[in-house]
Amino acid sequence: MPEQATIPGRDRASTPDGPGTEDRSPHGEAWGALTRTHSAIVGRLQEALTQAELPPLPWYEVLATVSEAPEQRMKMGELAEALVITRGGLTKLIDRLVKAGLLERTFCKADRRVSYATLLPAGADLLDEMRPVVIAELKVAFAARLSVAEAERLSETLERVRVSACGQG
Repeated sequence: MPEQATIPGRDRASTPDGPGTEDRSPHGEAWGALTRTHSAIVGRLQEALTQAELPPLPWYEVLATVSEAPEQRMKMGELAEALVITRGGLTKLIDRLVKAGLLERTFCKADRRVSYATLLPAGADLLDEMRPVVIAELKVAFAARLSVAEAERLSETLERVRVSACGQG
C-alpha cells in the first residue's frame, strides 16, 4: 500500500473539535493555522538568534517587554502576565537574566513582597543587538506576505480572540 503524504496537525485526530470529527469547523481550522504559524515563526526567530550567536528568544521577549515599561521596570506579576508565562517559569528566566547581569530585581519600598524586574545597561545593549535580528525575521514572515492593512486587521482580530479567551469580552 503506498504511503500517503499528510500535513502535520491536519489529521482528524488532532483537530480542536475532537477525535474522529468528520466536519472541521472554521474556528478549529483557524486555531490550527494560528498554532502552526506561531510555531513556524518562533522556530525561525530562534534559529536566526542562534545563527547570530545571541541568547534565546525568551531572553529577547523579557528584555523587550521590560524596556518598554515606565522606568524600564515591571512588577514580576505584570511581566508574567504580559509574556503569558507562569510566575514560576518567569522566576527561573529572570534568575538567568540577573545572573547574566542584564536585569536586576528591585523591591517596592512600601511593600517588600512586590518585586520588579529592572533593565540594566547591559540588558539594553544586548536588546539593541538582538532587535535587528528579530525585526529582520519578522519582516520576512510578515511584511513580505501581508500588507499594512492586512497586518492591522490580523492584529485586531487576534486581540478580540485574546480578550475573549481571557474572559474579558
